[in-house]
Amino acid sequence: MFLDETVIEVIGGAGGRGCVSWRREKYIPMGGPDGGDGGRGGNIVFVADENADTLSNFSSRKKFEAPKGIFGSGKNKAGKDGEDLILHVPPGTVIVEIDRAKKPVGVLADLREHGDTVIASFGGRGGFGNAHFLSSTRQRPDFAELGEPGEQKTLKLELKLVADVGIIGYPSVGKSTLISVVSNARPKIADYPFTTLIPNLGVVLVHDRSFVVCDVPGLIEGASEGKGLGDKFLKHIERTGALLHVLDIGRALVENNAVSVEKLEADYHAIRKELIAYSKTLANKRELIVLNKSDLVGGDTKNIEAELTSKNIPIFHSISAATKTGTDELMKKLLPIILEERQKREKELIETPSEGDELPVLRPHEVSTRMGAFRIDQLQDGSIRISGKRLEQFTKMTNFDNRGGIDRFRDVLDRVGVMKALKKCKMTEETPVYIGGIKVDEYL
Repeated sequence: MFLDETVIEVIGGAGGRGCVSWRREKYIPMGGPDGGDGGRGGNIVFVADENADTLSNFSSRKKFEAPKGIFGSGKNKAGKDGEDLILHVPPGTVIVEIDRAKKPVGVLADLREHGDTVIASFGGRGGFGNAHFLSSTRQRPDFAELGEPGEQKTLKLELKLVADVGIIGYPSVGKSTLISVVSNARPKIADYPFTTLIPNLGVVLVHDRSFVVCDVPGLIEGASEGKGLGDKFLKHIERTGALLHVLDIGRALVENNAVSVEKLEADYHAIRKELIAYSKTLANKRELIVLNKSDLVGGDTKNIEAELTSKNIPIFHSISAATKTGTDELMKKLLPIILEERQKREKELIETPSEGDELPVLRPHEVSTRMGAFRIDQLQDGSIRISGKRLEQFTKMTNFDNRGGIDRFRDVLDRVGVMKALKKCKMTEETPVYIGGIKVDEYL
């Protein structure tokens, strides 16, 4: 099943909780705390894999969660980290984070080439064991941290096929026939519109060099507005190096097998209009125009080519895909253009990295994010909400079932200025106070 768009939920693995343990050995009665730290949760990692050509692996399963970190244990033994969950997607997959209303939040990654990798959801940090909290003023720490929950995100995966040449044109102009005779692709071919319901990829070999061609279905007048197969497949030609626009002589035949150049001109401008309406990227892409079914006029297309050129529609080559006339010559003429376009794309990737190449990642405890960086907002319902990356993480990892954990929580809030800031707010003992999504007023 061909699937080029889907929405999934990913959850990084939760960190393992720290251990509360005491050293107990013969002749060492005052051994002290020796609880180890919990392991880090696994990450959700997407990898572009050329062996995958569709997103069908995500059709039935919509939720992916990485393994959790293992709890710490006594004798200062740290828990094992959770393994990363690797998800394979085809090259050309764009990963977009969306909110609950399914509106895009931002592009996480654009995995264009085989091997491109991105961590889409980080696993949580493992909690510190009680050995971590031993100090001159805290001789018997009887608490440990909980593991941090992993990042949870809703992602939209959108596949945009990567090809050197995108073959476009009206239905039944011979696109599928052309790709079948010049490459290893074997699409379904029949003499009626919309035979091709999914894009077909094929590899062409010319002079010991290979390139990829893509047959894009469904283009008719009004496609960008949803007519026919709509704009469902227009995104697949945004990644192509060049467009091969096929015009069908058979569609322009009139009485006595004469060819209406006006009809060919109208067909060309109708498709161009859809490309322009869809995106500037398509409108500005290099385009090569090919006349197909030259056998219907005995192979002589010079007059047709001349008339179209005079109307600013230059013909790159004339062929008959059904009889394979001119198809080899067409591929040979395409090769230097394709190599030129490849160099341009590679240069653009180097000079202008995609949004998914380097992602700004904020990992509390792993980077110098200050605990004291927080914000206090008093909402209309009277509740107080405190926000801050590091402070929210600290709150999630505090074990509020333990008196020692609560004392440490209060101590940290006092040291970073939260308690002082709260006193300036107009609040009573009944005022709800939240840090992130956790209600904490009973512990203050």
